[in-house]
Amino acid sequence: MDRHEFGKDADTVPNSSKGYGPDAATNTPTEDSSVRSADPPPLKRGVWRTVRRHIWDDPDKPEHEKKFLLKLDAYLLSYTCLGYFCKNLDQANINNAYVSGMKEALHMEGSELTYASNVFTAGYVISQLPTVILVSKLRPSYVIPTLEVLWAIFTFTSAAIKTVPQLYAMRFLVGLCEGAFFPCIIYLIASWYKKDERAKRVTLFYSTASLSHMFSGYLQAGVYQGLDGTLGHAGWQWLFIVCGIISLPVGVIGYFFNPDFPETTRAFYLTKDEAAYASRRLVEDGYKPLGAAAWDRKKLFRIVLTWQFWVLSLGYFFVQTSHPNGQPFMALWLKSEGESVYRVNVLPTGQAAVGFVTQVAAGMLSDSPLLRGRRLEALVGLQAGSIIACIILAVWDFPSKGLKYFAMYAAWTSSGAPGIYYSWFPDLMPDDHEMRGFLTAFSNVFSYANNVWWTNQLWKTTYAPRFHAAFVATAVMGVVLILTAFLMQHLQGRDARIRADRKGSEDEDNRPRVSNGPEVRNTETPAIA
Repeated sequence: MDRHEFGKDADTVPNSSKGYGPDAATNTPTEDSSVRSADPPPLKRGVWRTVRRHIWDDPDKPEHEKKFLLKLDAYLLSYTCLGYFCKNLDQANINNAYVSGMKEALHMEGSELTYASNVFTAGYVISQLPTVILVSKLRPSYVIPTLEVLWAIFTFTSAAIKTVPQLYAMRFLVGLCEGAFFPCIIYLIASWYKKDERAKRVTLFYSTASLSHMFSGYLQAGVYQGLDGTLGHAGWQWLFIVCGIISLPVGVIGYFFNPDFPETTRAFYLTKDEAAYASRRLVEDGYKPLGAAAWDRKKLFRIVLTWQFWVLSLGYFFVQTSHPNGQPFMALWLKSEGESVYRVNVLPTGQAAVGFVTQVAAGMLSDSPLLRGRRLEALVGLQAGSIIACIILAVWDFPSKGLKYFAMYAAWTSSGAPGIYYSWFPDLMPDDHEMRGFLTAFSNVFSYANNVWWTNQLWKTTYAPRFHAAFVATAVMGVVLILTAFLMQHLQGRDARIRADRKGSEDEDNRPRVSNGPEVRNTETPAIA
């Protein structure tokens, strides 16, 4: 083998330029002034490197690690972002279709749009827990892309629906296939990236939800103007067709770009040395690998007895209900104001733009040297803007529409809270790989299941466009989420102290014991051969 392994040959290959493994920092070249490189320009060493360190990764990481991360970003992160973009595009397109002619074509009345959303949620929650356990046994590169291909097919089929019950059936099937994607991908990303790399990438992944809402609005506006009536299909039907065309190839790409877990990867773009290095660097960062706490008959009961099971599940319900996305309230308000179909579809895309910028910025800040991997401050910042906006919208009646527009856009700052929230999970459960995956899915299931009654009570279509009670409740849940985040930080600190004390006790037990008694000398005369 021409290349030496990560870390394995560090002792046998002195001064290796590749610097593989944890001891790479010690493989420094011989101090020789004749080959010593010149100092870089002050600007490059100062301002630009500081900017890079705050917005992405530390530029002083070893070259082999930067190359490894570049591969992960190019394949894993790009694929997951595209997949999540398609997932949310196919989830959100019903709202654009509803205000663009589907309501009239299917003769939808009352809260049938809400019921369609609840049917989707039912399918969405059913698939998550079985699938996230399955991918710890069966390769994610088989399971997830297959589900992506299926939901693309069901999205195509949605263009042919003629009745509301048919709409319900298609939404259930799309939700059933889409449900596994989010928790499995969050679990996967957390299994490859370290603490100071994770939040910016998880929020970038999650921000594609905002981009999909933006794109769906532009797409529907373009489809409505350019394809409405083409080949006998209305504009809202073409939206489903185009979304399916976009989603199908991304599902196929997943068979090749999804790397599985570091312990099981067969990704074509990673060597065996890089896969071993991926596992080792996560262990060095304090996380147990896949299989260290494998599933058994009693594991579920052990998980239920932990504080993480209860606090994190409730916490994610607070995350979801503190974001005002139960209805496309801005589009419904614009439609009630008599705005054109084009403006009804395009103006709300500004909400998604606000959500994209704020959550990516929060992820970068959380990973940066300023916060050093802390999630609390970023989470509070995202929620604060949304709480203020929801209070304004709860009041509603203002002489000028300007403040109302501001509040409708500012309410979307909380859309990035899930990315920061789930970036926190590995640090709250560093000793149990499988538990992290399970609680990622369970918290999502718990939230979506409870969102059914939450949406039915507060976000009924008949309450449009004011949704007064919904905005009040959303602001209250934002405050509750902030208090929960402080509790999570307290419990994280307590657990860290317990682990440190336990490790100190183990080190003390393993230390060689030295006798304090008097020294006994051997007085016998050695035999002479």
